[in-house]
Amino acid sequence: MTTAGENTGDTSPWRGGVNGHLPTPRPVPEGAAPAAEAVTAAEAARLKQQQRVTYAGYAGLVVVVGIAAAMSWHGLVGFAERQLEMTSPWSYGVPVSLDVAAMVCGFLALRSVISHDSAAGPRLLTFLLVAGSAWANYYQADHLPGGDSHTPAALYFGGMSILSFFLWDVVLRQIRRSMLKTIGAVEKPLPKFRLVRWIRYPRETFAAWSVSVRYGLTRPEQALDRVWETYQAQEAEEEIKQLVELERLPEGISKRAAIELAFKALGGIDAPAAVEWCKERGVEVDRSYAYEVARKIEPPQLEAVV
Repeated sequence: MTTAGENTGDTSPWRGGVNGHLPTPRPVPEGAAPAAEAVTAAEAARLKQQQRVTYAGYAGLVVVVGIAAAMSWHGLVGFAERQLEMTSPWSYGVPVSLDVAAMVCGFLALRSVISHDSAAGPRLLTFLLVAGSAWANYYQADHLPGGDSHTPAALYFGGMSILSFFLWDVVLRQIRRSMLKTIGAVEKPLPKFRLVRWIRYPRETFAAWSVSVRYGLTRPEQALDRVWETYQAQEAEEEIKQLVELERLPEGISKRAAIELAFKALGGIDAPAAVEWCKERGVEVDRSYAYEVARKIEPPQLEAVV
């Protein structure tokens, strides 16, 4: 005698037993929940580690860009005081109108990227402002008091502005690429083939690389398998073409081998057509024997023949 809710016979464990009562839930196997919790904890730890590395990288980037911006600011103030003969506080208007304006355009470009809009305009304006700042820094460092040329100093101060722009541009590109990856709009990386394969089999490796580009393959063995299948198909077609163009079968060939060649040339198991094919090439075969050969061919052998 069973109680209500017990699973008996073919009754589903999630259907009610007698009188339609709900069954007793099945117990969860021991160790399943702890294993899931362990996986979740490991994943959370990995994400926290990635966040720490990312924050550390951004902090380092801010320090580098900040130092470069400070040097550029110093050079632009000197350019305003010596070349434009501006006095404080008006001399600070030059770095504000160049570097700070470039920074504002950079933030506008970042906002456009985050909003999935085109950032071409803000990035172009940022580049123009940074180019002006670099020229002013170069000119100021190259025309220091004394009349001597200071080319290394000019290149260094001019390069600081360009460095800050390229660092910011790299950040924008990484953010855009990360967002594109999130929505699946970035192709997967192409497979990498060993240098030895490129040297030993250049044509085959290039064909596999081309196949991976065309079909979006990421694993080298997948691309190579496609290339090998293509080569095998081409060899099979060439062999069948030679059989079709064959005018006479070799002397001493057995009737079974002749019938199998006929099946292969015809692309199928057709006994009457195979008899005619052999007859046209100088080998007489009875139709009954052709049927007998066709019956003895097993499925694997049939694939090999066809």
